[in-house]
Amino acid sequence: MKKKGLIISGFIFALVTFFQYELIVASIISLVAWCVLLVTHPGMIATRWQSAIVEYWLASVVWIATAVWFSKSIVSSIKHRRRLGEHRTVWALSSLPPPQRRSVLALCVVAYVAVAAPFLTPVDPNAQGNLVTTRILPPLSTGYVRESVEKMTDAHDLNAKSTFSTAKQHLLNRTVSISSNRDILLSVASDTTLRIVRESKIVFLFGTDDNGRDVFSRVIAGTRVSLGIGICAALGALLIGGGVGVAAGMYHGAVDTILMRLTDVFLAIPGLFLVIGVLAFVGESVPTIVVVLSLSGWMGIARVVRGEVISLREREFVLAAKLLQVSAWRIMTRHLIPNIRPVLLTSVVLQFANAVLGEAALGFLGLGIQPPTATWGNMMGEATAYLSSAWWMGVFPGLLLAIVMILAHSIGSRSDDWAAPMELSNDSV
Repeated sequence: MKKKGLIISGFIFALVTFFQYELIVASIISLVAWCVLLVTHPGMIATRWQSAIVEYWLASVVWIATAVWFSKSIVSSIKHRRRLGEHRTVWALSSLPPPQRRSVLALCVVAYVAVAAPFLTPVDPNAQGNLVTTRILPPLSTGYVRESVEKMTDAHDLNAKSTFSTAKQHLLNRTVSISSNRDILLSVASDTTLRIVRESKIVFLFGTDDNGRDVFSRVIAGTRVSLGIGICAALGALLIGGGVGVAAGMYHGAVDTILMRLTDVFLAIPGLFLVIGVLAFVGESVPTIVVVLSLSGWMGIARVVRGEVISLREREFVLAAKLLQVSAWRIMTRHLIPNIRPVLLTSVVLQFANAVLGEAALGFLGLGIQPPTATWGNMMGEATAYLSSAWWMGVFPGLLLAIVMILAHSIGSRSDDWAAPMELSNDSV
């Protein structure tokens, strides 16, 4: 089964690499050229920098790492040798029961798709097709795509500046034309200043939306935004809630009272009203949504962590540490936090699911990331007017959202089994 899965995944990886070869190469070249410019011409970085190119760099790094891993795995399987590190199976997966192990692997696949999204989308997710021929096409419809870039006058200069500019032009300034009728696509007047990068047939796996955009590409691109916001918001809530919970459980008296009353105040405010109110005054942006979702989700973590810390602080190993006059900071970092890892893991996984769902709800209501940037929420919001005529516009992003929710809750429900091997021995102080 392992060899079969390796062969299938390797074939898919090679197929995507073949079709997206120019995009992958341009991403790698732009990253290398930028590193050279950073050393040789640091002053030019600010004028040539665009944040949108970072997602291509991350995808290229992951793609190279995946290619190296596949190469090692294939060579090892051919030589019938045990893969490097196979005898050191990661504790997290080896200690999990099979159903939860599959959930972790499936969620890792979704996360991989999110990072490698620029290479996994058949076309630009924001590219609008010909509205006459490509608007609201059902799944598995076919069409044609043409990608072109502006010709660079210094494209043949072998220096870091022109290399980076050419690669960035290829990544961020492509002109994409989509049509289900090849004659219409070819009848468009050609511009002599543009160089055709790709012209091929395409299958709209999930159909197209009301603007002629490929739904499959937008679902893949939305994975990156939705999961990225969910992970950042979950980690933010864990830092706030974990810190408040540990401090409240470790210290008695006024500190515990103040922190818990502050938690009660936040719990008294409806989370949805808090999020909507802050976004109404501050505006919609990714950092704002992450901060707001973190502030609306840390209270439950704080209460659970506080209860665990109160239970642990009366244990013998903590009392022994206090008798030996060990500092409170060392007691927290050496004894308490390692023993509440199962609780922290459960909390962060479940909060991740809540954050992803919260971002989707905001997008559905029109308060999250605004189109044309694709997220699962705003895609479902845009599909509400076409549920009877174009069900695929909202079903596919909603289905992927449901899958992520199921996987996260499946992992969180048995995360104590996952984290148990991490618990440290408390026989010595």
